[in-house]
Amino acid sequence: MHSRSRSALAVLAAACFAVPAPAQTLDSLVLRLASMTAVTGFEDAMAESLLAALPGAALDRAGNVLWSSGSGEPVRVALCPMDEVGWVVGAVTPQGYLTLRRVGITPMGPLFDQFLEGQRVTVFGRRGAVAGVVGVRSVHLTRGRPAASDGPFALDDAAVDVGAASAAAVRVLGIDVLAPVARAKRAHRYGPDLIAAPDVTARAACAALLAAVLRTPAPSGPGTVVAAFTRRRQLRWDGASFVLMEHARGVAPANVVVLGESAAEDSLGTGAVVAGQDSVGVARGYQAVTTWSLPTRYAHTPVETVSLKDAAALTARLRAFMGGDR
Repeated sequence: MHSRSRSALAVLAAACFAVPAPAQTLDSLVLRLASMTAVTGFEDAMAESLLAALPGAALDRAGNVLWSSGSGEPVRVALCPMDEVGWVVGAVTPQGYLTLRRVGITPMGPLFDQFLEGQRVTVFGRRGAVAGVVGVRSVHLTRGRPAASDGPFALDDAAVDVGAASAAAVRVLGIDVLAPVARAKRAHRYGPDLIAAPDVTARAACAALLAAVLRTPAPSGPGTVVAAFTRRRQLRWDGASFVLMEHARGVAPANVVVLGESAAEDSLGTGAVVAGQDSVGVARGYQAVTTWSLPTRYAHTPVETVSLKDAAALTARLRAFMGGDR
């Protein structure tokens, strides 16, 4: 990404941590992370904001945000992906509209793109964030036509209007091909302890890991503890694989926890953390690999929902895993 675009994203994301992170509650951390955008391959802003929030953290050679404590064996590694499936600008039409292409290989289902129709989006250009909206079919031009003649909205139908009347005007806004695009996010809290937002499950899991580290500055017991916020999960777990290669290769045992994106919704709000085996192959060849996932409702929709009670349970389990609950 262009350096000015990275800077603009970083300013927006860093504003989310205006209050020192150690003083923030888990609830506020979930809300802040759920409001951030980190399209796969464009995680710089979120990485920089996490660096600001986590004393002692640093970027590794793959751009992951890494925090570690202790030395020697056993090695315990907790991984949380920062990125999300999103879009990039595919082309700019002569009339000033943007077409989109999806980024990420995770299967999202046909409704994921259909939810874009008529919705507000944010385009992250060189000069900062630009608000846009995805157009809808004209009710006047389609009146009287049989409904069967038009299929459901597909990504190829998307035309993003950013208020520009020409391709030259789009360039003036600092928008080029491959600029990242995401839904306009506004995390919404409702019910006794529920939060809804696009991709909120992964963000809540990362907030739980951040809270666990902030509350466990010096884990007890022998060995090394590594907490990593990784890049490019949607591109075959590229960042997580690098962390494991650097910190767990050749180590026996190497206990690895991968924070998954979502799990069955039937246990939502019960304080449950769903444990499973490494089904994605991110940690193939390493010992004691487990995935911990938060129960989720309406997964992969604009109103994806998690429970703060479940996020608190995940924080407690991560603290125990890191040896900081004693």
